[in-house]
Amino acid sequence: MASKKRRRKTKKTNQISSASLLAILASFFFFFLLFFAPQSPILAYVIEAGKYIFGEKGTLVFFVLLGIYWYILLQPKQSINRPFLKLLILTLLISILLNFPLLTKKINDIFLATPYGWPLAYWILKGTAQNIFQSIFATQLFFIILTSAYIIWLAWVFKISFHLPTINIPSKKSPKPSSSSKHNKSSNSSPQVFSPQPERQINEIIKASIKDKIKHKIKQKQHQKITINFPEEVPTFPLTLLEEWIWDYTSLINEDYLVKKARAVQKKLEEFWINVTIQGFNIGPTVIQLKIQPQAGIKVSQIEGLKKDLTLALRAKSLRIIAPIPGTNFIGIEIPNPHPVIVRLKDLLESPEFSLNIEKSTLNLPIGKTIAGENFIKPLEDMPHLLVWWATGSWKSVGLNNFILSLMYQNSPANLRFIMIDPKQVELSLYEGLPFLLSPIITNPQKAIKVLKWAVAHMEERYNILKEHKSRNISEYNQKTNDKSKKLPRIVIVIDELADLMMSSSTGKKDTETAITRIAQKARAVGIHLIVATQRPEVKVITWLIKANMPTRIAFGVTSAIDSRTILNSQGAEDLLWKGDLLYKDPEIKYPIRMQAPLITTPEIERVIAHLKQNYLKDLPSEQVYHPEIIHILEDRWETATGTSWNEEDEQLVEQAIQIIMETRKASATLLQRKLWIWFARAARIMDILEERGIVWPQQGAKPREILI
Repeated sequence: MASKKRRRKTKKTNQISSASLLAILASFFFFFLLFFAPQSPILAYVIEAGKYIFGEKGTLVFFVLLGIYWYILLQPKQSINRPFLKLLILTLLISILLNFPLLTKKINDIFLATPYGWPLAYWILKGTAQNIFQSIFATQLFFIILTSAYIIWLAWVFKISFHLPTINIPSKKSPKPSSSSKHNKSSNSSPQVFSPQPERQINEIIKASIKDKIKHKIKQKQHQKITINFPEEVPTFPLTLLEEWIWDYTSLINEDYLVKKARAVQKKLEEFWINVTIQGFNIGPTVIQLKIQPQAGIKVSQIEGLKKDLTLALRAKSLRIIAPIPGTNFIGIEIPNPHPVIVRLKDLLESPEFSLNIEKSTLNLPIGKTIAGENFIKPLEDMPHLLVWWATGSWKSVGLNNFILSLMYQNSPANLRFIMIDPKQVELSLYEGLPFLLSPIITNPQKAIKVLKWAVAHMEERYNILKEHKSRNISEYNQKTNDKSKKLPRIVIVIDELADLMMSSSTGKKDTETAITRIAQKARAVGIHLIVATQRPEVKVITWLIKANMPTRIAFGVTSAIDSRTILNSQGAEDLLWKGDLLYKDPEIKYPIRMQAPLITTPEIERVIAHLKQNYLKDLPSEQVYHPEIIHILEDRWETATGTSWNEEDEQLVEQAIQIIMETRKASATLLQRKLWIWFARAARIMDILEERGIVWPQQGAKPREILI
C-alpha cells in the first residue's frame, strides 16, 4: 500500500509539472511572437482578441491571465470550480471597465467587442428611446458599482485582511471545534478579516525612527554642501566705528595735590618711627601710585601693617600697598585718582604697542592701561587660556566685549571662529548671527556641556591631522597647506558664567571640569583657546584642577581677601575700585599688574556687528555659516527626560544592553541590572532610552516588553 501511494504521488507530481511546463511554453511562445514575429497572423488574432477583451492596452494583461487560466485548467482532475468562476467573473468585469471607450461608438462594434457584447447592447438599446447618453452613463456607473461590490465580496469570501488600523470589523464567530475535528483545525482556521496587526504598529515605529534619522542626515548633508569663502582682509572693520578719548589725563592732576598726599604719608609713617622718602609718582587713568623708599633697617612688613592708618591719613576710599614694586627698591602706595579718565578701546587698538604685536600674532588682547600709563597688550596664544573673575559692577562684560571685538578686528571668519556660551542669555546675545560663530549663542547648560565635549573630540581630530602632516602646531600646518579649504581656523570658546555649568546637574560639574581641563591641557597647539568668566570665586566652581591648567587670570574686583587669594593666590583684588579696575597675572609675572580696562559701549558694539554682517554675510542666512556637526548635536532629540548629561560610558552601557536584549529576547530593568551590574535607577534609565530610540515597546502593565529589533 505504501509503495502504491508513493507511485500515485510521483505520478501526480509529474502531471502537475507537465501542466506547468505546458502553460509556461505556451506563454513563452506568444511572447516570442510578440517580440520577434510581430507580423504573425496568429499573434495578430490574439492581439485583436485581447484588445476587444481588455482594451487597446490590455494585450499584456490578456497574456498573463491566459497563462493563469491554462495552468488551472490543465491541472489533473481539475474542473471549472467555483474559485475559477469567481476569478473569471472578476476578469470580465475588469474587461467592461477597460472597454468603456467603445460605448460611445457604434452598437455593431459593441457586439464584437466582448463575449458579453449582446447583453450589453441590449441594455443600452433598451434606453435608446429616452436618451442614449443617459443610458451610456447609467451603464458605466452600474458596472463601476458592480465591480467594486464584487471585489469587496471576494475579499470577504477569501478572508483577505487589509490591515486597516482604524477599522475593526470582526469576522463571523466560528463554532468551537469538537474533539473529532481537532485534526482539521490547521486546515480550516483562517485569520480574522480587517484585524489589526501588532507587526504593523512595530513597523510604523521603526519606520518613523528611521525617517527621523534620515531627516537628520539630509539636513546634515545640506549643511556640509555649503562652502563659504570669506575674504581674509584685515582689519575687518574701521576704527571710526569706535569712540575715543582725546584729552591727556595726566594734565588733569594738580601738583599741589600730589605734594599734599606725599606729606601726609610721610607724617603718618613718622608717627610710627618709620622714615621714608618720596621718589616720585605714577599717574594712571583711575589710580595714582606714590613711590616711597624706606630708610635702612626698616622692615617692609611694618609699612604693610599700617595700611588702615595710611588710608585714614590720606582720606582715600581704598588703598593698596605693593611692597616692593617689581624690579625696583621702592614701595608703592596706590590711591584713587580724583579725576578718573575713561580708557577707550580705540586708543589701545591705535597704539604703537598694538601695531607692534599684531605683526607677531593675530590674537592680541588689549588688557588695559597700566598705572604708569603704558598700554598692556598680551597675545592669547601665549596665555594660552584666560580665567576671569568679577563682582557685580566691575565691568566684566565690558572686558569680555573688548576681547571679542579686538580678536574680530585682527582676524576674518576664515581664520578665527567663536563658540559662545551664555547661560544668562543677555550678555553675548548681541553677537548672534555673526559669521565668526561656529554655532548659535548657547544658553542651555546641557547643550553647552555637549558642545564642550565636541570641542574635546575636535581637538583630538586636529591632533591627528597635524600628525599626518608632521606639523607641531596649527601655524606650521597652515603654512604647509596651500588649499584654503583645508586650513584650520583658530577657535576661541567664550564662557560667560562657569558656575551655572558646574551646578546645572548632578554630573554637570564632572563633565564640565573634565572638558575644560582637557582643552586647557592640550588645545593650545591645535589653536583652541578658552576665555572663561565666573562671578563666584569658590573652590566648588574653580577647582584646583582648572586653576592648575589656566594660570593666566584677571580679577575685576572681589568682595573679600579670601576671594582674592582664591583667584590670584594673593591679596589685593579686594582693594580695587571696580568699573574696569583690574589685576592681571600670568606665569611670566610673579606679582599681579594693576591696570584700567578700556570701555566699549553697546552702540559701538552694534555698529561693529552691523558692519561685519554687511561685509561678510550680505544676503547669506546666518544659519548657514554654523558648523554642521555642532548643529546636529544641538538638535539631537535623544536626550534623557531628567535632563542629566549622557556620557560615553552610558552610551557603552546602552550598546551592551541592546546586545543582551537581542541575545535573550527579553527586555526589563531587572535583567539589565543583573547582567550589567548597575543600580536599578540606572537600568531603568537605560530602558527609557531604548524606548525612545524605538528598540523596545512601552511597558503595558505586567506584560513583558515587546522587542522591536
